[in-house]
Amino acid sequence: MRARELSAFCMQISFLLDAGISLDGGLAIVAEDASTAKEKNMLMKMSEEVELGDSLATVLERTQEFPPYVVKMAQVGQETGTLEVVMRSLADYYDKESTMAENIKNAITYPMIMIFMLILVLFVLLTKVMPIFEGVYEQLGAQLSPLTKSAVQVGTIASGIALAVILTLGLSALFIAFFSRKGNQLKWTEQLIRLIKEKSSIAGMLAKRRFTAILAISIKSGLETDKGVEMAAELINQSKIHEKIVHCKEELVSGTNLYDALKATEIFKGMDLQMIKVGSRSGKLDAVFDQLSKTYEEEADQLIDSKIARFEPTMVIILAITVGLILLSVMMPLVGIMAAIG
Repeated sequence: MRARELSAFCMQISFLLDAGISLDGGLAIVAEDASTAKEKNMLMKMSEEVELGDSLATVLERTQEFPPYVVKMAQVGQETGTLEVVMRSLADYYDKESTMAENIKNAITYPMIMIFMLILVLFVLLTKVMPIFEGVYEQLGAQLSPLTKSAVQVGTIASGIALAVILTLGLSALFIAFFSRKGNQLKWTEQLIRLIKEKSSIAGMLAKRRFTAILAISIKSGLETDKGVEMAAELINQSKIHEKIVHCKEELVSGTNLYDALKATEIFKGMDLQMIKVGSRSGKLDAVFDQLSKTYEEEADQLIDSKIARFEPTMVIILAITVGLILLSVMMPLVGIMAAIG
């Protein structure tokens, strides 16, 4: 399941449990409005298995459609009697995951469109406009310089290849989007998006957002802190933050409290660390981690927006300079002709 679908599922289960409806009955209700026959059959089967006595975690794992994190937290929720709280927290978590994924996709899509337009303009200019000027000069008894001719030839070939590559990538993106809308998940595309997300400059911010969100859910559900940190280590792939989380887990196992462990590993600094200290002493750690998660999400959004804002004028400047140089190379022979006539 995709993040948006996971969020919707967890939220529906949370609402139904809060209304006092049994888990098997709730799953049956969710199945009634399933968007596909496959999803409906899966939910009905889950309802039947829960009615027969299987735990929600066991049923979720058996479908092989839910990530291990959801399975584990469902188990914790049932064991601690906080399943409704856990499912609502998971709904919020995956809703934010989906939002961030969409923001990253948009951050990639917009520059690609700008690059495509830049290459298209240059391709048309070099293949359609320049030959007209060259023909006019030949009629007037003048020629473009050898350097200009070579630059035009190289530019035409390069822009043609780039245009073909971008068109191929665009068609591939449409193909992927079509299959995604049909409910078919292409694993390699998900891995590519994950790779881009983890290796980008905003990876650290996203990893911290995910880490704080997981800790908030763990504390709300009554899960031991070291277990929550352990789960976070399994879910976060960004290398630097992952190493620090593993170190934090080792500190907790050795008997260090959470605040000192986080301070020693330098996952958080400054005001963020002070908030964790206050939350630890006041018993409001879950609220603190929730707030930190929102803060990191907002900072990641701002970072994405700032990168897009810087990219647009850069592309405009490149286009203006390139077109200006081409026009200058075309106009110089014309100036020479006008001078000779004069």
